[in-house]
Amino acid sequence: MIVPVLDLHSEPYGATGNIGENFRKLLGAPTLDPLQTVIRESVQNIADAAKLGRGPEILIRIRRLTPAQRDLLRIRGLAELPDEPTSDNLIRRALDREPLVVLEICDFGTTGLGGPTRSDRIPVGTKRTDFINFLRNIGTPRDTEYGGGTYGFGKVALYRASSCSTIIVDTLPHGVGPDSRRLMGCHVGRSFEIPEDGMLRRFTGRHWWGVRDPEDAIVEPLTGASADEFASALGFPDRRQWGSGTSIMIIGFQAEDEDLRITAHRIVESLLWNFWPRLMADAPDARRFRCRIMLDDEEVPVPEPESLAPFDLFCKAMRAARRREGNDVRPIESLRPPKRVGTLAIEKGLKSPRRRLVAADSLVPEQVHHIALMRPIELVVKYLEGNPLPDGRFEWTGVFLASDEDEVERAFADSEPPAHDDWVPGNLPKGNPKRYVNKALKELGGVAKEMGLESTPQGTGSRNDGPPLARLAGRLGAVLEGVEGDGAGRRRGTGGGGGPRPRRARATRPSFERLETQATGKVAVFSTEVTQDTKRSGFALSASAAVAVEGAGLGHMAEDAPKPEVLSIQCSDGSEVADGPVFNLSGREGCFEIFVRVPDDCAVTAAVDVLEGAPST
Repeated sequence: MIVPVLDLHSEPYGATGNIGENFRKLLGAPTLDPLQTVIRESVQNIADAAKLGRGPEILIRIRRLTPAQRDLLRIRGLAELPDEPTSDNLIRRALDREPLVVLEICDFGTTGLGGPTRSDRIPVGTKRTDFINFLRNIGTPRDTEYGGGTYGFGKVALYRASSCSTIIVDTLPHGVGPDSRRLMGCHVGRSFEIPEDGMLRRFTGRHWWGVRDPEDAIVEPLTGASADEFASALGFPDRRQWGSGTSIMIIGFQAEDEDLRITAHRIVESLLWNFWPRLMADAPDARRFRCRIMLDDEEVPVPEPESLAPFDLFCKAMRAARRREGNDVRPIESLRPPKRVGTLAIEKGLKSPRRRLVAADSLVPEQVHHIALMRPIELVVKYLEGNPLPDGRFEWTGVFLASDEDEVERAFADSEPPAHDDWVPGNLPKGNPKRYVNKALKELGGVAKEMGLESTPQGTGSRNDGPPLARLAGRLGAVLEGVEGDGAGRRRGTGGGGGPRPRRARATRPSFERLETQATGKVAVFSTEVTQDTKRSGFALSASAAVAVEGAGLGHMAEDAPKPEVLSIQCSDGSEVADGPVFNLSGREGCFEIFVRVPDDCAVTAAVDVLEGAPST
């Protein structure tokens, strides 16, 4: 079959006017960078299209078009260009660029873009209008219960990501068979005028490529076998194999990084940062995202959020918020009228080593102290930043999940701006919905500020070793999260140097250094310094470990907690290693490292002692 040449239709102004090119400005500007915006908005729209009882398969692919695919676009796809100089120039330059890079965002197992293809011809009783909402209309209100938003801002993000504001859309609606495949090209440019019969004919700047209707010259999508052939020649995924859904190709993708591999990793990080609740292994099957990222023909792995810090801590808080049960779960309630507006879950933990997906400008903070805000659809709206824990070895996360009661959920949904990246009570009229959102934001802001700060009890004397934050740092290090440390208070002497030797051989309190992942699981590494007396009578360094269960109060140790194990002790330079909890010093001194296996969902403390005298034989 010969691939047809697509016809161009440029939208003229109607007798009563049109929105025109400025619809981008009407929808506002995002607070996110362009790449994160297009990923976030596109995946939110995919979430709304996943109505078939199972979470969607998502493919996001950066690829360089082959010469044959470029020629297809130039000769048969975008052969006829708009009669507006800027649009004409932008599209020509994009098609001439070497390489021609595109970004594809594809979903499978979703509803696809079904329904009528023209906004002026909608049969009575029609319920599905996905196609015209995405490709024709602007700012259509949501029609999905607990939906992520509207098509409006998501469309703008796609055009903004293209150097020539042009996309190709390939879709197969659910339930209509492979012959109903649809393909159409779209461009948004400047409005312009053309003299015609003594009058100026004005155009909005919106253009479509497809098949011209012989009655009125309006362009309809290419359909059926012709659409299948065209999509296949462009390299779109095979819908006959993968089924219903939509593929969007952004022509002339504007990547900020010259190295496309870095861009691919930024996409992975953006997916995790915005959608980790939907990527969790125990997310409800109807909502769980199964994502693949491709750079040309090479797959870029998407880590499981449970296995990557700090998302593992967010996941723990998410499970608690879903169950309304955990270490620190708090209802957020409105008093007038009485209403539960949502659930807040807080988790604290030892800061695990970061596995950076990108080297610079990462979205993920080095130490998290944030509450993830989301509606029942479980898409992160934004992160509310709070105070970090004063001991930098620890971090905390929170999850606020708004109530799924219809009145409350709609209040939060309606408070969102077009970018769906905030809750703005000012967007709501006076009344209960506004009170719900205000109440939640006020309470959450207070919690976020209080985290990491210690309130001073009344009547406290002055016999403390340091300022409140310093004392709290020490207490946090020593007990709350199960790692002993001196915080910012007084420290024990470390011995050595030119000073006098102690009366007896001793070791400093173990100081937490790092957390490692080994074949046996998580391992906490502590360091201690041994100083011998004048007789060098310390013959062995003995270490022990205990557990502090997360969520326990200060100074409380659970009796039935799992037991950590001292795996080994070694010289800090690695020159000698002793398996188990005892290291033979034979009069030596210096720095030593203690390796402790950490049980699941626990943090550990370590203690040491220097044994004196001669070893038994």
